[in-house]
Amino acid sequence: MKIINKVHLLFTIVVILLSAYLFLQQRNVKKIAVVNAQLVLEKYDGFKEAQDLYEIKTKEMSETFEKQKRAYESKSNELEIIKKKLSKSELEVKKGELEILRAKTAQLGKAIENKAKVQEEELLQGVYNKVNDYVKRYAEANNIDLIEGVTGSGNILYASDRIDITEIIIEGLNKEYVEGIKD
Repeated sequence: MKIINKVHLLFTIVVILLSAYLFLQQRNVKKIAVVNAQLVLEKYDGFKEAQDLYEIKTKEMSETFEKQKRAYESKSNELEIIKKKLSKSELEVKKGELEILRAKTAQLGKAIENKAKVQEEELLQGVYNKVNDYVKRYAEANNIDLIEGVTGSGNILYASDRIDITEIIIEGLNKEYVEGIKD
């Protein structure tokens, strides 16, 4: 009987030690998730609104450029029609005026292009900041140690659906976009 008790005690100690070991190992396991970054941007209402705003602003700038371009083309056509009636000095003056207008039109085009690029970068950076902030808060609230962004360029070649939180992130971002950040 004493041998059975010793074996039982030894078995109980082994089970307790094994349970403690597994418990400690489980605490050291890192929680990882993935998010399809492109899909988040496509479905995030904040990105859609930023895109709409960008398109409105670029359309306005494009209309300004087109107006200037039409003015140049009109003056150029006008000069072609009347150049035979002008004296040599008058023709040179008109060509000079036309060249100034052409240069202003080209300069306006470059300025609009640069302004559109800056506005796009600012809008995108604002969206990226909001997405990154939300993902960070989500990870902290859910004890996730690492969230990888999946992109079309192949940073992650495969991820199980069990760790893909893309839809959860999209739903949370869109809810927060409408309702604001809740503490």
